[in-house]
Formats: sequence, structure tokens, C-alpha cells
Amino acid sequence: MSKSFSLEDAVLTIDGTEITGYENAQDAISIAPIGDDGDITYGINGKGVFVHSCNRGATVTIKTLQHSETNQKLNQLRNAQINNPTTATGKLITYKDLRNGDEFLLTGCWFTTPPTHARGTAHNGVTWTFKATKAEFDIKGGL
Repeated sequence: MSKSFSLEDAVLTIDGTEITGYENAQDAISIAPIGDDGDITYGINGKGVFVHSCNRGATVTIKTLQHSETNQKLNQLRNAQINNPTTATGKLITYKDLRNGDEFLLTGCWFTTPPTHARGTAHNGVTWTFKATKAEFDIKGGL
């Protein structure tokens, strides 16, 4: 393994298929909770109570290189979802950081935002966006 973080130290799978060909970006893989854990609600007497949120979802963003074979796989999965809404099922996305052991399990993942396809004289990446109905984060203590 490398001495600093590298995408070679990260393994992301969708339904068991490893995703490769990431764009050289600081946020090539991004997993962000969709909402807060809850909030304080105040009554007319000024006292507050914490109200838990039932939202355990997350947004998953994957940035790939324009000519990566991964784009064909992801496009096929997206087409299956949008062209067969009655038979489509949510995807299982797993992420593991081999360097520090962090693991994320994302269930009920659906494509939400279609990627933009750009062409020009510079590098163009492709951004794939999913939303997960449930995200479980197992953050380890570091290296």
C-alpha cells in the first residue's frame, strides 16, 4: 500500500462488482449523510426537546474517467433501473478503505441524478449519483 491515501487503497463495489477507473479528483468517492440526526424543537415556554430523525440515508457520488469501462457498467445498471421501474431493485454499495479499515455499507441505493457528458480539449469526468435508503458507517481509529 502507498504511504499516503490513494484510490488504490479504496475498494467500492456495487452489487459485488468492483468499481474502478476513478477520476483524479479530491472527491472521486463521496458518501454524505442526507440529513441531520435530529433537531431541537422549542415550545412556547422556550424549552427545547431533541427530536430524532428517522433518516438514515446517504448520497453517494462516484466520479470516473470519461473513457473508463466502469461507465458502461454503470450506464447499463442505470438503464435497467429507469427502463424497468416495476422490476428494478435498489443496489448494495460497499466501501472499504484498505489503509485505515473504514467500512461503509449502503443499502437500497438508486440512481438519482443522470450524469452529464461533456467533451472538449481537456479531461472530462463522469459523475454518477446514488441515494441510499440506509447508510452504516464503521469508522476506525486511523492508520
